[in-house]
Amino acid sequence: MKAMKEQNNKKKSSQPPVRLSTTRLAVLGICGLSGAGKTTLIEAILPELVRRGLRVAVVKHDCRNLMVDLPGKDSDRLYRAGADVFLLGGEEFVRLHGDDGSSFEFQLSQLARQYDLVLVEGHGQTPVPKLWLLADDGVGPPADTDGEGNAVLKVFPRGEATAVQVLDFLLHWLHEIWLQTPVWACVLIGGRSSRMGRPKHLLEKEASSTATTWLEHTVALLQPLIGDHIALSGAGFVPECLAHLPRLPDIQEARGPLTGILAAMRWQPAVSWLLIACDMPDISTEALTWLLGHRQPGCWGTVPCLHEDGYVEPLLAHYDYRCAPLFEQLLASGSLRIGQIARQSKIKTPLIPLPLRSSWHNINTPQELARSREARAEVGHR
Repeated sequence: MKAMKEQNNKKKSSQPPVRLSTTRLAVLGICGLSGAGKTTLIEAILPELVRRGLRVAVVKHDCRNLMVDLPGKDSDRLYRAGADVFLLGGEEFVRLHGDDGSSFEFQLSQLARQYDLVLVEGHGQTPVPKLWLLADDGVGPPADTDGEGNAVLKVFPRGEATAVQVLDFLLHWLHEIWLQTPVWACVLIGGRSSRMGRPKHLLEKEASSTATTWLEHTVALLQPLIGDHIALSGAGFVPECLAHLPRLPDIQEARGPLTGILAAMRWQPAVSWLLIACDMPDISTEALTWLLGHRQPGCWGTVPCLHEDGYVEPLLAHYDYRCAPLFEQLLASGSLRIGQIARQSKIKTPLIPLPLRSSWHNINTPQELARSREARAEVGHR
């Protein structure tokens, strides 16, 4: 029986990754026939989007009369010689052999990992959710643009497609699409626990009617908020009741918490992640709700501070999938200190409200554990 339990604790999840499709990305088409004023409108709303701290990319799709790739141009000569062609820098252009156009969605998904909003200026066949601007002739969108992933969200008649009206619609849509990103949790277990002398995630949780270990307590708090979207990072035994949770293999070139968050983001690259250490036994639902309450367009993560000294707490924090390249860059730099990601301008570092700060207190030694239990006992007897 023991061998069977250990085998269960080693199994990995076969759950497929969440798909990052354009219907769930912050990708929006500004579309219409020639003369509808698409470029003028985008130019008008960009300053306000940037003022709000949003990082915006604009992509032209299915546009006419571009001067790139004409016969005799270097890009055309290199393509015809057999190369896939990338023009990167001030302007970008991609032309791939064997590409039937299906890579456009993939290219947009890659951009969406780097930007808060991707605006696609295009025509009727642009395969993204879109706003349609009517030209003077009043011709509406083609009939085949209402399929999944190609829906016209709103039609703006000539004269109503002002920057104010479009911006108002866009900001409401962006807020909704941002919060549609699924939230998962990665709980870090299996550290050496050398100072405690035994696995901290298996320490008994006192005064709990629903859990017997710190790990079970943490999982029980998470489930009402995010369901079973919980994974464990690290080796070590877990209670049989949690054996169904995915176990993420370590990233060999990384160590410590960095291996956990990288393993999580590589396994499920289309979700946002709560990263939680197993040695915080006083985590509360209120603290998790406060942390997730900072999700909003332009915020790639929330790494809070316990005190006003600016020292961040990266092991009870929230990271959007846009943080994945930042963690990969951290790994490539040779650094293992994930708190460095809080230096990025897209990461929020709010001060934790005083009533919630106990959730971020970690316990590392038997002495700290004894003092913590004594303090709780005193509070319980008051």
